[in-house]
Amino acid sequence: MIEKTLKMFEKSDGSLDDMITFFDKTNTPNEKVTFGYALFPPGKRVPEEGVSCHEHDEYSFIIKGTAKLVIDGKTTVSGPNSAGFIPAGEEHYSYNDSDETCELIWMLVEK
Repeated sequence: MIEKTLKMFEKSDGSLDDMITFFDKTNTPNEKVTFGYALFPPGKRVPEEGVSCHEHDEYSFIIKGTAKLVIDGKTTVSGPNSAGFIPAGEEHYSYNDSDETCELIWMLVEK
């Protein structure tokens, strides 16, 4: 599956995007949900520096690979077929320190 997925992420210059948004308020009548797909190659950290914090609850499901999530200094490791939840307002970041690309779907839901 990863080979087909990589084609979806290819930019015109041959490089890869690491995230695609499938649905958001620009293409659905629902303004409270954003839904997408992401690839986290080995060494990837999101955000690259600092932490992320948003007004939406964040849900994710890992399809392949592993990712580490840090919330309030506590690290959890998630692998294939695992789901995650980050409550709105929680400062967090994720990273992949494995040697395999992490493939996941994600959703932000406005409170």
